[in-house]
Amino acid sequence: MILPALLLLLAAPATAGDRKAVPKFGVCFHHGAFGDEYTPGAAVVLDDLRKKGPFWIRGDFQDPKKDAPFAKDMAAKGIQVLALLPWYSTNTAGWRAFVEKAVQATPAVPAWEITNEPEMTWWGGPLPAGEYVRMLKEAKAIIRKANPKALLIGPAIGANADGVKYLSALVDAGLLDHVDGVSAHYYIFHKNLDLAGVKKAVGGKKPIWITETGWTTADQPGGEEAQEKYVRDYYDPKQGVLGADPEIRVIIHYELNDDRDPVPPGKDDGWGLTHGPKGAFKKKPAFAAFKSLL
Repeated sequence: MILPALLLLLAAPATAGDRKAVPKFGVCFHHGAFGDEYTPGAAVVLDDLRKKGPFWIRGDFQDPKKDAPFAKDMAAKGIQVLALLPWYSTNTAGWRAFVEKAVQATPAVPAWEITNEPEMTWWGGPLPAGEYVRMLKEAKAIIRKANPKALLIGPAIGANADGVKYLSALVDAGLLDHVDGVSAHYYIFHKNLDLAGVKKAVGGKKPIWITETGWTTADQPGGEEAQEKYVRDYYDPKQGVLGADPEIRVIIHYELNDDRDPVPPGKDDGWGLTHGPKGAFKKKPAFAAFKSLL
C-alpha cells in the first residue's frame, strides 16, 4: 500500500518540457527489490533531482503490487522508467508468465530491460545465448502488444572479456534485430572496463546504454571526494569518458541511495549518491555533481 503522504509528494503532473525530453542520465532505485526504498523520504530526493530536469529511473520489476503504483507515480512526475525484468535461473519455464504478469501491471512503461547480467555465474548462470534470445523475443512480443512504442534494452552484460564474448554470441544469434539499445555495466571496481569490446561487438548498429556504473565510497580509494570526481570525469557530456562517447545513449548511475549507513567495507555497498534511509538521505558531494548534469 502506498502511503498517503507519498501520494501527495508524487502527485504533481509532469510539465510539457519533461514529457518532450529524452534523458541522457538516470539512477538505479530499489523501489521494492531490497526491502522497500519507495518512501516519502526517498520521494523528496527524487523530487529534488526532478527540479533540475528529467531522468531515467531503473528498478527491478518483479512485484506487480509495488511496481504498478510506482510506475504510475513516476509517469505523473515525468520520470522515465526503465523496468528491469530480472531472471536469476537457468530454468526458464516460468519466463513467459513472469513477463506477462509484469507487463499487465505496468503496460505504459516506456522502456524495458531484458534480464540482468545473464552471462555471470554469481546467480548460478549463465543463460545459454540461444535461450536468452528466445526469452528476448518472447518478452518483445508481450511488451509491444501492450505498448508498441516501448523500448527494448538488453542484455545488461558486464563490460569484461566474458561479457563481450557472450554479447558477441548474442549478436550472432540475432540480438540486434530485437533491441533498441544494447546495455552493459561499466565498473572500475569490478574491472568491467572493456567498452571497446562492447562497441566492437555492436558495430555501431545500436546505441549503447550503460545501465549500471558508479564509484563506491566504501571500497574504493578516495571516498566521497573520489566518487564526485568520477561523476564529473566520466559522465560529463562534453568531456566525460562515458558522457562524451557518441555511441553511448544513456548512462545510469548505480545507485541513488546507499542500502546501509554507515556502510561496512566489503559488502558491495556505498554506491549511492545519498546515505540512504538509514542515513536520513544525507547527500554526498556526488549528488550535486550528478544533478548538475540533468
